[in-house]
Amino acid sequence: MKPLPAPNVPGKTEAERFDNALRKIFRVSKDDLLKREAEWKRARARKRQAKKD
Repeated sequence: MKPLPAPNVPGKTEAERFDNALRKIFRVSKDDLLKREAEWKRARARKRQAKKD
């Protein structure tokens, strides 16, 4: 199994790209997290409903 390619992160040096990547990961707004969680819950409910039918 091949590993996924590295995501495209802006930066001139390797350290700058690493810093930007970490910043991208750890600086997620609470609204975005809540939105993703709600989407996940809806998808999970749809799957459960499909299994029951």
